[in-house]
Amino acid sequence: MLLHYNGKGNVVKDRKYLIVVNPKAGKGQTKKIVPLLERKAAKLGIECKFVYTSGMGEGEAIARSAEAEGFTHVVGLGGDGTSHEIVNGLMGADIVFGTIPSGSGNDFPQAAGIPLEPEGAVDTVFSGEVRNVDVGRLGGKYFINGLGIGLDGAVAHRFKSFRLFGGQAAYLMSSVIEALTFRGFNAELGIGEWRYSGKVLLTGASNGHSQGGFKLAPEARVDNGKLDFHIIRDMEPLSRLVKIPKVLKGHYKEIEEMDIISDQTMEITLFDQVPAHMDGQSFYLVPGTHKIEVVPGALKVMSLHNT
Repeated sequence: MLLHYNGKGNVVKDRKYLIVVNPKAGKGQTKKIVPLLERKAAKLGIECKFVYTSGMGEGEAIARSAEAEGFTHVVGLGGDGTSHEIVNGLMGADIVFGTIPSGSGNDFPQAAGIPLEPEGAVDTVFSGEVRNVDVGRLGGKYFINGLGIGLDGAVAHRFKSFRLFGGQAAYLMSSVIEALTFRGFNAELGIGEWRYSGKVLLTGASNGHSQGGFKLAPEARVDNGKLDFHIIRDMEPLSRLVKIPKVLKGHYKEIEEMDIISDQTMEITLFDQVPAHMDGQSFYLVPGTHKIEVVPGALKVMSLHNT
């Protein structure tokens, strides 16, 4: 029997892993990683159960029952969307989360010190260190990497129709189309003492430093007890094509219409329905006042390091 240690040499409890597999992630490449996981678990003597999802929302439901079934760790095999569902099911449970990135969007693993290549990620979920990281919250939903409202929300909606192209190329194609066609929206924003009222191109919050490969918040950290809130005021379509690529590289200080403010809470008032996304999962944010906030250290994650 293999025992789980807390980093100080003290036995915590037996380890029991639930592996939630999204077989559609990574154009089907995800399933090829399962044998690697099985071999590693057998070598270490760790009990594992594999569950495959078949549709949206299943990951959350599966994770929600994990603690009652005696699992100590829940690992997502997929992209940021898979992780998003699992983490929403784990909030409040005494369970360690792990992820093996194999989807089209893998921004959270990069921010949390998790290798992108399969063997390194598998080693990390079994032999890494437990790290406490922050999560963001909007209403009753949580996000681990980022929230986008406006243009980037519209990109996430359009990206679904380009999934056959895959990954970064599809995201860039979606971004160019929306940069030319998206109409800015009126909003009132408040972050601490900072206020803005007017036309907005996009806004949102970053826990990790990138969303969809765009370095929206290059100085963001997943464990500093804050979110980096980004605001880009509306601009003409041609200006968007010139300036938004600078965001891709993290050169936000060169964009006079952009502000990034690190804080714990932002309030946003919308007057119309606006496209949005959480960790790449698209939805629409309805008119009204919404609070976006950080929940410090709310998630235990298997990582290469714990600082």
